Amino acid sequence: MAAINVKAQNGTKFFSLRGGWVAKNAFTGTLSFDISTKYFNQNEIFAEYYQNYKNHDLKTIMGGFVLKPVMFRSGNTALRFRLGAGIGSTTRKFVAAPQLGLEYAQSIGKGFDLLIINRNQVLFWGDKADKWRIGLEAGIRIPIN
Repeated sequence: MAAINVKAQNGTKFFSLRGGWVAKNAFTGTLSFDISTKYFNQNEIFAEYYQNYKNHDLKTIMGGFVLKPVMFRSGNTALRFRLGAGIGSTTRKFVAAPQLGLEYAQSIGKGFDLLIINRNQVLFWGDKADKWRIGLEAGIRIPIN
């Protein structure tokens, strides 16, 4: 009798590309590397670009880490809580931004997922007019292993 060590979803890696709208006239684009852990939870390493489209001087580039414990999972659908932080810079100074939010992932087959993400950030050491960021992103997650 042979035994095979099987770990469903544990260690699966993904690359994701997202874009979206941020309240008060801005848009954001995000590239991320996601690593699945036990029980369909995930960790994310991200790079984010933020641009205010009315005031072109308000730009931010950040990188960071997010923990994503699963709240609900059924078949091909998962809802995860997002808790993390990013650091980076505006065009003038260093910034840091803790974030909370939700991630809705719908599997579309072959390991690909469609994503809808709510991200809520508070920006430290940034412009006062740009302190709170409440955004909605959509994108795709692509398996790489």
